[in-house]
Amino acid sequence: MLELKNLTTTDVPLLRQYLERWPRQNCDYSVVNLLTWGLIYGNQYALWRDHLVLFNPKYAYVFFPVGPGLSSAELRELLDGFRASDPEAELILIPENWPQTNPDLEDFFTLKEERDWADYAYAVDRMVNLSGKKLAKKKNLVSQFARTYPAYHVLPITPDKHEVVLRFTEKWKRQRSAEGIYLNTEFQAIQHTLALWDELPVEGIIICHQHKISAYSIFSPINPDMATIHFEKFDPDMKGSAQMINWETARHLQGKYSWLNREQDMGLEGLRQAKLTYQPDFLVKFITGK
Repeated sequence: MLELKNLTTTDVPLLRQYLERWPRQNCDYSVVNLLTWGLIYGNQYALWRDHLVLFNPKYAYVFFPVGPGLSSAELRELLDGFRASDPEAELILIPENWPQTNPDLEDFFTLKEERDWADYAYAVDRMVNLSGKKLAKKKNLVSQFARTYPAYHVLPITPDKHEVVLRFTEKWKRQRSAEGIYLNTEFQAIQHTLALWDELPVEGIIICHQHKISAYSIFSPINPDMATIHFEKFDPDMKGSAQMINWETARHLQGKYSWLNREQDMGLEGLRQAKLTYQPDFLVKFITGK
């Protein structure tokens, strides 16, 4: 077995060193996700043959190693090392093009694509322009919000606003108790993100109206060309607030990134429908191997 260490914010430089040199598109590789959700899952890591190996012990997930590249046989050796302690260990986040460039991969692994865990990717410019018939309703709702609340303004999330953001999130969560199990875990992740704010490469914006939050979003870079939207909450009583925070976030990131990764739908029907209505440009596949 590898000598695994618990992942902490002191490892941010190491994570960035590897992920900036060998960038990925799956949101699971976001430094912010690795550390904030990682506190919930107990994420660990090791360095092995010039590669960064990440491990989620709660679900026995071995992340596809970050580095110059391993052979299919080496990947099998790596996974078998984990399976010696946990027979359920599984290699996840296999790059979509890896089976093509390594045709012997299926000699060593049984591959499976998990649709519920695919990331939704959108072109930033398209999310700002909202052009075309299919996005006309979104654009109208943004315009309607601006007309109804002409004094709204956008502020950056800073530590002095964290308590207000948490209270707003608690209210949002109470109104959606039907999906309580996931929402409670997500709320924990938001708490961790705010608590570690100054130690993470993370940003956020708040839409304010009459000194109250109407919506907010929290995001971070996943690679030089793509930002990940981790959390996005809005006031359901303010029509168009969901579309407005989406639009303002895209505006904030325009010129800095070409793509927005809006993460997965986890198989939740309402969330899937909401993400599909924005017409994703592509899905970042979630491929596993056993």
